[in-house]
Amino acid sequence: MKNKTAIFIFIFQCLLVFGVSGKECFTLTLSEQWKFSTGDSLAWATVGYDDSGWTTISSRRYWEEQGYNDYDGYAWYRQNFVISKEWERTVADAGELYIRYEFADDVDEVFVNGVSVGKMGEFPPKFKVVFGGMRKYRIAPELLHFGKENVIAIRVYDNGGAGGLKTKEVTLQSITPMDEMEMDIQCEDSDWVFENTGLIDFSVRLKKPLKTDDEFNLVCKVTTDTYLPVDSFVYKVKGDFERPVSFVPPAPGFYRITLYGEQNGAKSDPLKFNMGYNPEQISSPVDAVPDFDSFWEETLEELAQVNPSFKMSLLKDKSQGAKNIYHVEMYSLGNVRIEGYYAVPKKEGKHPAIISFLGYGSGGGFPNPDNLPDFCEFVLSTRGQGIQLSGNTYGRWIVYGLEDKANYYYRGAFMDLVRGVDFLCSRPEVDTSKVFAEGGSQGGAFTLAVCALDKRICAAAPYIPFLSDYRDYFKIVPWPREVFEDYMRSHKECSWDKVYRLLSYFDIKNLASRISCPIIMGVGLQDETCPPHINFSGYNQVRSPKQYYIYYDKGHTVGKSWWSIRNDFFRGFCK
Repeated sequence: MKNKTAIFIFIFQCLLVFGVSGKECFTLTLSEQWKFSTGDSLAWATVGYDDSGWTTISSRRYWEEQGYNDYDGYAWYRQNFVISKEWERTVADAGELYIRYEFADDVDEVFVNGVSVGKMGEFPPKFKVVFGGMRKYRIAPELLHFGKENVIAIRVYDNGGAGGLKTKEVTLQSITPMDEMEMDIQCEDSDWVFENTGLIDFSVRLKKPLKTDDEFNLVCKVTTDTYLPVDSFVYKVKGDFERPVSFVPPAPGFYRITLYGEQNGAKSDPLKFNMGYNPEQISSPVDAVPDFDSFWEETLEELAQVNPSFKMSLLKDKSQGAKNIYHVEMYSLGNVRIEGYYAVPKKEGKHPAIISFLGYGSGGGFPNPDNLPDFCEFVLSTRGQGIQLSGNTYGRWIVYGLEDKANYYYRGAFMDLVRGVDFLCSRPEVDTSKVFAEGGSQGGAFTLAVCALDKRICAAAPYIPFLSDYRDYFKIVPWPREVFEDYMRSHKECSWDKVYRLLSYFDIKNLASRISCPIIMGVGLQDETCPPHINFSGYNQVRSPKQYYIYYDKGHTVGKSWWSIRNDFFRGFCK
């Protein structure tokens, strides 16, 4: 333990020398290797705790990628560091240090020498995730031992999926004017998506003036959505600046832009955002295999042989508004029971109907009885999700049955969608010429899939759709690629070529050309779960009337206006 500590001290002292430009700014970059243990004890935050029996992992990768497969719960990271005595005055003059790192999943809390200096989210029993990136916690100088060992301990709780630290680096830095820098973007294109201009341009300005009149660098870096470099700029600015920025996008697509200020080695928090260029010209070639259509026709025929045995049960306590609400059960492909909630206007007559599909792993939602009072609404739960989540037998749905396309989860789930339409069309109160589909994320993919597989859908409104263009998808964001990587670690016979071939049968971009009804699509431009590229991979293959709406400031969601746009779109077919 003592030898390792000595090595860490030497490394950190070197980083202190080379990490600082000018004594007014102290910066220390910690090693990516941390002592690590699952479990939970506040004693693990203290200086005197002996962590020599702990393993060592990287802070750059989730713990599932480092031997802790499927572990959910508490874990701790620990690291010793030394700040040489000569920096004590610099740090004291700065007032405080920041500890910074990019991301933790799901909740994290930082301790310095046994004292908590900040957290993001809430640990159980009041578990709460605060979505966001950069962690930035203040450390008072009096907590630090200059010229002696200090300990940073990070407590992390993961509620499911990938967990732990996921950050390029963890740094300590004295507070500088750059820490107060907040930037804003002005763009003449209201949705930040440029078409046929040959140029992406915007301007950068401060939200509030800095507490310095000294010149500093404004750094701008541009990459593709897959992180390939496109361009970079450094501008000399000072005071309350406003700076125009422009670059030539090399091809249709979406671009990542990172802006930050830099002065005497100190950097501001980066401002990161996406902009788009000619998204309807994005090239994502269809890769359907020759038996693609016959596979789906045979699957539909197999579904038709299953007796649905529809069953409705009135939920009196939920039926106090303009509609009666029913719990619905039915049987789908493989004689699997699926469920949903169905809302019927109390007003007699034939009504248009909307079938809504849920996001990945969502609980079963109720229709709002006061929404669209003249429409029937059916919220479907596919097998193992929604209402049936507590009894899920499919594990991580996206990799269930990867060994064989006939057993893959989404073969059954896509047939559940068609069975849901069967239910609506069996109802005497439904006008079967006016059946609509909608949903977001996985529900957006389901919306496009049901339109491709069932011609009874009159029009559809998917938003932020999932499950498309997997080869490109897995280059852009880490999830759900990580789920497949984890699966493949325990299935050595599996290869990426086999995975991509199987997924091609279920890829929305391969199904989209079969869609014949009008659609509208909502897109969150800053989405890091279902990025815009994959939304357009399917959308661009649709040959029926279509229109998209991009929300420039939204991540994995859409703006409030989407719901009135969607409702007006459906009403337009009911005149």
